[in-house]
Amino acid sequence: RLHRRAAYAALCLPVTRAAWAAAFALLVLTMGTSIITPLFPLYQDRFALSNGEITLLFTVYSLAVAPTMLLMGNLSDVIGRKRVILPALLAMALGSLVMGLADSVPVLFAGRILQGLAIGGMLGVGTAFVVDHARLGYKARASELAGLAFRVGFGLGPGLGGLVAANLPDPVHLPFRMHAGLTAIAVVVVLLTPETIRRSRRVMRIGVGVPAGQLWAFASFLAPAIFLMSFLDGTLLSVVPLYMSDTLGVESVALIGLVGFLILGMGGVSPFFFSGLDPRRAVMIGAGTAAASSILIVLAAGIGSVLVVVAAAGLIGLLNGLILQGATTICGISVPLSERGKLISALYMTAYSGT
Repeated sequence: RLHRRAAYAALCLPVTRAAWAAAFALLVLTMGTSIITPLFPLYQDRFALSNGEITLLFTVYSLAVAPTMLLMGNLSDVIGRKRVILPALLAMALGSLVMGLADSVPVLFAGRILQGLAIGGMLGVGTAFVVDHARLGYKARASELAGLAFRVGFGLGPGLGGLVAANLPDPVHLPFRMHAGLTAIAVVVVLLTPETIRRSRRVMRIGVGVPAGQLWAFASFLAPAIFLMSFLDGTLLSVVPLYMSDTLGVESVALIGLVGFLILGMGGVSPFFFSGLDPRRAVMIGAGTAAASSILIVLAAGIGSVLVVVAAAGLIGLLNGLILQGATTICGISVPLSERGKLISALYMTAYSGT
């Protein structure tokens, strides 16, 4: 208990209010994209979606993320973080409203594309915004806070979707409408948060945001690990809900949402369990053990156990969070302010190529 309290204090106390505000906006943004996870069985009933169409909903979202993330990370280093973050939040609010009003399959796809554009616009930039606001000497802690907001936000999405769908009317629409309201609050919070980048007149050059001399380390170490993390996340989130519903006979949308929360949200508590761990070691331990732990999902399929699915989701989520914790910290402290946005965006763009 004392260790957990010390980890909490080490993570939270050196972080400024502005960093917390930026982290809140990041959390709200990421919630919106994962609300859909426990709703897939309901979409199959409502819109007669095939498994291929559900997979395509993930695909079009990811295709919208990658190029937007690369562009916006570069752009935010030139024109400022808020000039990129605010339009991204507005795009997410619009995407959630579209999903909350969807009455046909094409409208669902339009909503997912808007959500992909929003995540691409803010995820890397928002993380850089959190780190920018940290006090000198505490950039690594701020990187961990950004990773916590990233994973917990993604985890809360399925939790919100599952609970609302299980207990309130209009389950395929209401969770997204509620999220649109939360996003409006996040917009106000960001408006009140100071900018960290003074607008530059220099010509922006679009390219992968890896500083000269570090490309090999990024490509050979960070990129494979973060790709693996995202590949496991995307595979589990697209397959496990349908497997639980169709094969294991799970009818509880809340339980399916819990599994989605564990896959994504458990990574948010990694800094509390592994506080002080060298970021390079965190990446190596997380990548090796997460890959090995995926065997539990295969075991669950063999014995038909919901309990094993839940346990595997929590363990893989925790270990994937360790990868993100280490990778985000390395990117947050290894480059100056003027290159932070594009480097972190490059990291997340690599992640989304694995979904």
